[in-house]
Amino acid sequence: MGYWITSIALIAFGLVGAMSIGRPFFLVGLAMVLLGPIRRRAIAFWPPFLGVVAYNVAYWLTVPAYCSASGSPDGGATRATCTSFIGIPWPDDPSGLNVTPTAFLIANLIGLVAAVVAAGVVLGWLWIEREKRAAF
Repeated sequence: MGYWITSIALIAFGLVGAMSIGRPFFLVGLAMVLLGPIRRRAIAFWPPFLGVVAYNVAYWLTVPAYCSASGSPDGGATRATCTSFIGIPWPDDPSGLNVTPTAFLIANLIGLVAAVVAAGVVLGWLWIEREKRAAF
């Protein structure tokens, strides 16, 4: 029962905080609900679940997190530079937005790559452990 309460609580918190920090909580809660029926089968549950966690970590480390702006003393154009938590600088968009939308696309792609790699590593490790146990 605790598993389902936790997953629903994560989804609810994710929806309430959707405009700020809710997305990773929502995704983990959704993954828990979708993977709930197979949670007792480690080789089927852990790779996709940890893939979702890896996606969230990689996305939030690379997405623009904080910005600083500078302008010329004569009142000219302001330039903003946004930086991720790991220090990737994202320049501003010429259209006047704070950050180029490409930064979010790249952060999503990095997150997806991290998810696939994490799921593959966990699946490989679980497979090897399963084969070791079968050999005895």
